[in-house]
Order: sequence, then structure tokens, then C-alpha cells
Amino acid sequence: MISVKNLSISFKNSEVVKAISFDLLPRKITALVGQSGSGKSVTALAILKLLRGAEISGEVILDGRNLVELSEQELQKIRGRDIGIVFQDPTTALNPLHKIGKQIAEAITIHNPKIAKTDLQNRVTQLLEMVELQALTTRLNDYPHQLSGGQKQRVMLAIALANNPKILIADEPTTALDIRVQNEILNLIVRLKNELGLAVLFITHNLRAVTKIADVVLEMKQGEVTLLENSNLKFVHPLSSYVEEVANSSSQEQIISVKNLEVSYSKKTVLSGVNFAINANENLGIIGESGSGKSTLALALLNLIKAQGEINFFGAKNWQKNNLELRRQVQVVFQDPFASLNPRMTVQEIIEEGLIIHKLRNNDDSSLKLILDNLNLSSDLLNRYPHQLSGGQRQRVAIARAIILQPKILILDEPTSALDYVTQEQILQLLASVQKQQKITYILISHDLEVIAQIADRVAVIKNGAIVEIDSKNKILTSPQNPYTQSLVELFK
Repeated sequence: MISVKNLSISFKNSEVVKAISFDLLPRKITALVGQSGSGKSVTALAILKLLRGAEISGEVILDGRNLVELSEQELQKIRGRDIGIVFQDPTTALNPLHKIGKQIAEAITIHNPKIAKTDLQNRVTQLLEMVELQALTTRLNDYPHQLSGGQKQRVMLAIALANNPKILIADEPTTALDIRVQNEILNLIVRLKNELGLAVLFITHNLRAVTKIADVVLEMKQGEVTLLENSNLKFVHPLSSYVEEVANSSSQEQIISVKNLEVSYSKKTVLSGVNFAINANENLGIIGESGSGKSTLALALLNLIKAQGEINFFGAKNWQKNNLELRRQVQVVFQDPFASLNPRMTVQEIIEEGLIIHKLRNNDDSSLKLILDNLNLSSDLLNRYPHQLSGGQRQRVAIARAIILQPKILILDEPTSALDYVTQEQILQLLASVQKQQKITYILISHDLEVIAQIADRVAVIKNGAIVEIDSKNKILTSPQNPYTQSLVELFK
């Protein structure tokens, strides 16, 4: 179907992909795995020549033509028609200003501008049904923000399949989704691969998802590719002992108290009757399906959305008083550092911004040097911009920006979901080290139960905007009745 031969990619004389070769075959899923920064996504973008400022050599043969040598005008006829692509984050890939029906229709009319209006409407409906979104056939006027994460990813799949492509490139398509929705998307890709005869390039760091769906596994390391057998995939996820240490050292001082918290959007209740408390040096994990209200709870705690009820910090402080002081003491690390870091600011400007706002910046830059050392960030990165960093480096910068203010509470909203397993483990160990040094309380939102197991002391389960269960980590995560544990087991079969 498509043959990649001796593909090399360089940026400013630095070779990041080194003469790799592989084939994508009909009705086969080829998984490309590897650490953050190994060259996976760069390879996918090079196939479609979507890399600005890159020098690309070698061959990408499709129907006897070398895509590397084609003009931009020629490539525009191939992108979206012969090769469809699904990006990692549908929230940023979908246009927030356009309705979903229009975005799907646009993907069709680009390559078929003379299609009749009735045929176009039928094709949009057919695509939504194909990706198991029958419920959205009557919601074509909805905007992306009105959909759940799983629905948005399915819309991206519909757009990618709009013109019956021969090849589907899926770049981390399940990263931002909870376990149950991950499983649904993986099963959907397998079904579409078989029904449509697709050749799929599946880029991921989720090795267990690879064992579930991949026919061929390629490991990318330092720009080179090696063919692997599924049996050779290693899953090493050592649980850290620091969680027990933190649990033993946590005091009974109540650091957060939440009573009758409620959040509504357009008369629709998103959170209702949420009550919990957290003690100093105690970590709370929050789990739930996509759309259950996890991130909404985080935004309410940060006073970034309107909420009813009580949120008190350190016994008496709330967002009506001492606002600026609380902004320093309560910090956040978001899921996607590429979206949360200002692309126009250098790494140094990003990290020091909070110090300047709170008038804490020292002329000797001692705090900056200490943070860089603690987070294993080279001073060589200070003058770089976020797009010049790997995923792991960007997340370290996001953490540095938060902890340089020495907060007492750090909210972590899916802080490792966009990272490969090796980098994920590094970030988790880093958070453990930071907690020991600065005595921070973590509130961790995640759909990854292994991450929750490493960080949390207690776990709260959210369903339909309410906390349905909150208890010790061991009781929640080992309960056979827990739906999220069962989803995890199903995913890894």
C-alpha cells in the first residue's frame, strides 16, 4: 500500500530520523512505539510533508509516486483523500468556531466540490454512523466544546475517513481518553481497518494498547527503527514506595474543605453535591469516565469557573479573600503542556512569569537554577520556545512554572497522559521528589489507574457529576465491583 524507504529527517543539520524503512499493508495495523522525542510523530508528519523547516530525504512510495518529491499542489490532492490522519488532541485539531457538521462536510467538499447537497448530507450521516456516533446525526449544529473527548475523537475519525482513504495515520488517538473510551476507540479502529481495508499507522506510547490491536510493531529509538515481536514488549511499571511514606507523614490538619459544590452550564448541572476534605501532605486521586466532571472539578477548585457551595483552603481562606496569595499557594499543571505554555515566550520567561507577578524574583536567579537542577532541565533550554522541546521537557517546564512559587497545593490534571511510559515514570518520580522537598499536597486527575496507584493515598470516583465513592487507594482500585478497574482489565486482554 505504502512503502517508506531510507527516510531521513533533519532540522538545522541535526538528524532526528535516520534512514528508516517500513511498509504499511492493507488490513494491517503497524504500531510505531518509542519514547517521547524518538521521532514517531515527526515520521508521520514527514509522510504527508507537513514539517516546516525540515530537510526530508528518501522515499515514501504510494501508487508508484514518491511523495517526498511531489509539489505542495500535488500533495494537497493526496492529503485527506488517499491518506487520512487523526491527531492526538481533537480539542485543538477541531476548529472551535465551526459546527461539527460543517467540519465533516468540508472534508468531503475539498476533494469533491461538485457533490450534490443531498449526497453531501447523506455522506455526513453515513460517516457519523460508521464511527458509532448515531446520536450526533441530529446534532450537526453542535460545536466541538459541546462534545465529550471520545465523541470529538470519533468526529476526527469521521473527517479522516471522509474520502475513503487507503491509509489512516493515527497519532496517539487514545492518549487523552479514559480507559473505557480508549477501549471503544481501539475496537473501532480495528473494525474500520477490516471493513474498509485500511492500512493503519498507529503511533502510541501505550504498549498495552499495542498488544491488543497491532499486527506489526516497530520500535523507534533515537531516530532509528527496529521490528519487534509482541512477545518482546516489556511493561515495567514499578510502584513507588513514597506514597506510603506520604500517607504515614500526613497530618490531620485540613488543607481543603469542599461542601455542596455545584457547577452548571446553560441550566445543565455538571457537578452536584460534591463534598470532600483533604489533609496536609495527603494526595487525592480523582477518576471517572470522560465527561464525568473531573476537569470541571479542578477548574472550580481553581476558581476558573463559577461554582456554588463552599471551597475553603487552610481552614479559612477562599477565593473571595486573599486572592493573589491563594493563586501562589494553589497551582496547577494541565494535561497538554503544548497548549498551556505560551508559544511566544521562552522557557525562562515562562518559568519566571509567576515570580514576577508575585514580586518574588531575585536578581541572582538562585530559585531558577535550583528548579532547573531539581527537574533535570538543562540551562541550555532557557532560550528555547515550547515547540523546540520534547513532550517530557515541556511537561517539566510546566511543573517548574508551578513549583517555583512553592505552592502548598498542586492540582495535576492528567499530567502524564501525553507522555511515553519511560518519560511518564520519570515525571512521577520527579513529582515524588518534589513532594518530599516542598511538602506539597497533590490532587491528581487521571484515567490511568497505574498513575493513580503511584500517587494517591485516597481515591474519589466521579460519575455523572457526583462523587459516588471515596476511600483508600487500595480499597477503590482493587474492588472487583469498580467499573474503571474492570475497564482496565478489558483493555489489557
